[in-house]
Amino acid sequence: MKHNDMKLFDGLHINKNITLKNRLFFSSVGLDLATEDGLFSDALYSFYKDMIDGEMGMVKIGNSTVSPTSRLHATGLALYNSKHAKALEPIINYAAEKDVLLVIQLQHYGSQGSTKHTGVPLLSPSGQYCKKMTRKFPDDTIMAMSLESVRQVINEFAIAASLVKQAGGKAIQIQAGNGYLISSFLSPYTNHRCDDYGGNDRNRGRILIEIIQEIQLRTNNELAIFVRLGIDDCFDEDIGQKPEFMRCIVEEMEKLGVAGIECSICIGETFGRFLNGYDQSIKNRLFEGAMLIKSFTSTIPVGCTGLVRSIDDAESLLQQYKLDYIGMARGLLADPKLFLKYNANVPGNVCRFDGYCFRDKSNPELDRVYCCVNPDYLRNPLIKYE
Repeated sequence: MKHNDMKLFDGLHINKNITLKNRLFFSSVGLDLATEDGLFSDALYSFYKDMIDGEMGMVKIGNSTVSPTSRLHATGLALYNSKHAKALEPIINYAAEKDVLLVIQLQHYGSQGSTKHTGVPLLSPSGQYCKKMTRKFPDDTIMAMSLESVRQVINEFAIAASLVKQAGGKAIQIQAGNGYLISSFLSPYTNHRCDDYGGNDRNRGRILIEIIQEIQLRTNNELAIFVRLGIDDCFDEDIGQKPEFMRCIVEEMEKLGVAGIECSICIGETFGRFLNGYDQSIKNRLFEGAMLIKSFTSTIPVGCTGLVRSIDDAESLLQQYKLDYIGMARGLLADPKLFLKYNANVPGNVCRFDGYCFRDKSNPELDRVYCCVNPDYLRNPLIKYE
């Protein structure tokens, strides 16, 4: 297909200050290559510089924890003090020079973190463990959140957003998907509260709406706020989060002028569906759900990422599901220059979707995420996964 016939190559207006030069973005991934103090490191700078040089419209830096009491890995990225903000300035400035929107994802791990690095109980809306994490960290403890701790988390997200602004950033993304803390409030599977933060779809979404409002207040509404929205917990049984439950939350976000929604599916207990090869049925479920979310709003750009195989695949998905933008994670991990190579009609590295890169982070023999096909960080062939 000719480039001028492709929606992916069109610009996308976000707000009065931001227009994306194209509709492809690098989705947030947890690389866990920060320093032990959570500072953005040289290794992270090198990785994200490669992504920015790939000339996509938007690059999202993943998993910046908003709280010293929420960690998963010893070298996870953090954003709760001025040193963390200062360390982000070089990559924020580089992205601005290249006309790529850099979005800093704000994260609270909730029950999918670990007490190993914090020494304090995990937070959960109703005190429910993630079954996957209890197998991994059997000694972890968990607590149901009080109203005071809910307010504390809202404050922590707002402080982190203020630090992004302090560092010169233009945009943040609230991680409200994949079973992490905000996602666990949104889902009836993990939220059994009977107060203002549970009991129905609107109340379960209250913490997300209040985080957005507090960020807007603290930053004078000068940051573009994106949301990674968990729309489906992906159980086979009729339990958990479903896209149709999200209408009132999307409508509230529309009133607040949210800059964009990135739809995602699966939580800790079901995320294996993305790790067991390329599954067309799970991909269809994701994109069909995203199309339903898109029908709930007339003003918020809606997109998603998951098992996107190529630039042509991205274009086809945009057209078929009537979305506004589309992301790739593993596909661009395999080849950050995929977009540029497509423009030049040069073959790129193709992701195998074996999921090994997700497992690298928990492998004590490895120091980072590696890849099966990217020559810049090939995995040692002696490392084997079942």
